[in-house]
Amino acid sequence: MPGLTEKIRLFLKKPQNTVEIIVDFLCLAASYVLLFLLPQKVNILFWAVFALAAFLFCIGFFRMGFLLDSINSKKSIVVSGSLLVLCGIILNSAGIIAIWKTQGSDRSVAAAILLLIEAIVMYSITASQTDTPRSQWIMSLIFRVAAVLLIIGAVTGMIAASFSDTSIAAGLLLLIEGIVFWAMGNGNNPFNSAASPIRAVPGMKKTVQELCDALDSTETQLGFPWLGRIRTIKNDTIIYGPSEEGVFVYGYYHFGRFYVTFSKDVSLLDEGEADAHRITEIPDSKGICLGEESLPEAYACMITRYLENGNPIWSTKLKKRKKKQ
Repeated sequence: MPGLTEKIRLFLKKPQNTVEIIVDFLCLAASYVLLFLLPQKVNILFWAVFALAAFLFCIGFFRMGFLLDSINSKKSIVVSGSLLVLCGIILNSAGIIAIWKTQGSDRSVAAAILLLIEAIVMYSITASQTDTPRSQWIMSLIFRVAAVLLIIGAVTGMIAASFSDTSIAAGLLLLIEGIVFWAMGNGNNPFNSAASPIRAVPGMKKTVQELCDALDSTETQLGFPWLGRIRTIKNDTIIYGPSEEGVFVYGYYHFGRFYVTFSKDVSLLDEGEADAHRITEIPDSKGICLGEESLPEAYACMITRYLENGNPIWSTKLKKRKKKQ
């Protein structure tokens, strides 16, 4: 797959991307190392180490995921999805084996629960990458079949082991995972593409104020930017809109990285400021307006172009994105 390899090479060629990937990988690796360092006795120190492991996983995994999101070719999606499923299976297996080897110790059960949650996150993200009715149907079928197999395996294992403490601990985890898989097969996926997409802007070092000032003369689908507050975000954000339908796009820093997303919940904005900046969506020169789900990517691309060459240009040309005429 020379095309994918070349894209990854070019992506990592930028120093800031390489450094961020290394930091994210170290956070992810540290989260698993900490599981081996969990104290044998469940106490305050145990839960502190457990919480730190979960925190480092969130930092490493999700930051790495957002950074690599810009590599979105068909092959990269297949490869990344396959790797996530493989990692999920490994984590699941490691948790169950740990329970079995330690005869269901509190330490192993706690670690297995965390690994189970992390594996489900990986499966969910893989499922959310399906973008056609047929692929979604296939993914739904896979989840339902896996759910049935997990439930049957859990019940069979507990019966075969005469409902020993170890078999009950392992069986309950498999039952829980089976129920979650069945729910995901019914479309209840927390990472479903219907959720608000979030796009990262790698290499962003400017303050939100500086970015707002730099883009204040560039007209976009939602007009010009303004500096404001989102009720769920502590610091200032750069905001576009809202539109007459209540759609607005905003950019913000989180754990040192800049993200762009959208919302239709105008209550997140100050009512007076929202009314003052409400605007009718502006089509491009060809009369095209992007659908709301595609707006974060368009704005992230515009900001990236500005960071790379100092020339912010609004464009609706996105790869395989739905547009509204």
